[in-house]
Amino acid sequence: MTDHQPAYKILTWGCQMNDDDSRQMANLLEQMGYRATQEESDADIILLNTCSVRAMPEQKVRSKLGEYRLMKQERPNLIVGVCGCMAQREGKRLLSRGADLVLGTAAIHDLPMLIEQIRQGRGRIVADALPERGKSNGHAHVSRVTGQVGLKTFVPIMYGCNNFCAYCVVPSARGPERSRTAEEVVAEITDLADRGCMEVTLIGQNVNSYAPGDMDFAGLLSTLNEIEGLERIRFMTSHPKDLSDRLIEAMTLPKVCEHLHLPIQSGDDEVLRRMGRKYTVAHYKSLVKKLRDRIPGISLTTDVMVGFPGETEEQFQNTLQTVQEIRFDAAFTFAFNPRPGTAAAGMADQVEGSVKRRRLSKLIAVQNRITLEQGSSHIGEVCEVLVEGPSEKDPTRMTGYTRTNKTINFPGDEELTGKLVNVKVTSAHPWGYMGEMADG
Repeated sequence: MTDHQPAYKILTWGCQMNDDDSRQMANLLEQMGYRATQEESDADIILLNTCSVRAMPEQKVRSKLGEYRLMKQERPNLIVGVCGCMAQREGKRLLSRGADLVLGTAAIHDLPMLIEQIRQGRGRIVADALPERGKSNGHAHVSRVTGQVGLKTFVPIMYGCNNFCAYCVVPSARGPERSRTAEEVVAEITDLADRGCMEVTLIGQNVNSYAPGDMDFAGLLSTLNEIEGLERIRFMTSHPKDLSDRLIEAMTLPKVCEHLHLPIQSGDDEVLRRMGRKYTVAHYKSLVKKLRDRIPGISLTTDVMVGFPGETEEQFQNTLQTVQEIRFDAAFTFAFNPRPGTAAAGMADQVEGSVKRRRLSKLIAVQNRITLEQGSSHIGEVCEVLVEGPSEKDPTRMTGYTRTNKTINFPGDEELTGKLVNVKVTSAHPWGYMGEMADG
């Protein structure tokens, strides 16, 4: 009879940073001898990696904790951990909801030690200390285990944020900005390329402010551009106030893809000021002009919020007008959602829910029209596509992404998976393109 191999399950909500945090925790658990499982009934450890940007994910976590509290009555040795932004924000309060471990955003590397302490009967643990602002750089990052990697992946280059936008929990949940050293980032991506990864997306709350002391972000892009086997480089998220001419020039490097996600949030200067965004609409538009002049054909995507406290109908119309003038390829649109502990949550003149829903509906309709028009303008063009495999909806078609980050489906053989091919755009849709293999 073989010994039981303990198992873990990780549930993840939120952004790409959370996805990578879950990847790091999985690596640590597997190095401890745990195996992954999709069945909660089979798991010895369940980790909830949480997001606090919206209220709904937090509600789901509280519901899950209620389920696991009942589960632990029959399985008292089950360890339930809450990680991520909600863990950082609520701390020891989560213990009363049934968590055995509260793991803050800067403590992932301590996961094995903390699990052992719980197993040894040292009680429930809260590990939520953050580095002090102004006194830290660097971040304990968990290296990837050896083995197969995918065609593309996310690689965090920095953690935390120093911007304190009025609506955002990230500075308090993730702490001050800490940049990984260029040497460490280059070594990780070189290893990934050696193991078959063709595309990396560099991620951080504000990658533009990457500054470990030995290299700026533009310099990092230039260094990564020289890695053999790496074909594509993307990055997100960028803050408009830190998008320099030097960085725009670095975006012309051969391996840096012609796509930039640049959140504008609002098209009204007064709303931007109250948000604490530290730029004007005119400055944002000047950046768009520089980008389009220097990188013809660049795809620009953005975030837009409606219903920020005090937003008037005239200010909302200014946002609509700005969106129509700039003509983004796509936009993540959402209504303001007050988050506890942020400056905006306590502001006067909160906008009524019905007004926010009406404005959001109008914005979505405008942006959907622009997205389709922008896509249709590329019909007939030939795009380089990194083929990821058969389409889930139609296995007779292959699917992949263009350098401008557009999904495209086209007839082809599965043997094309992992190859860069030229595909002609034949039709455009809100979600992307349909196409056919180009001659040659």
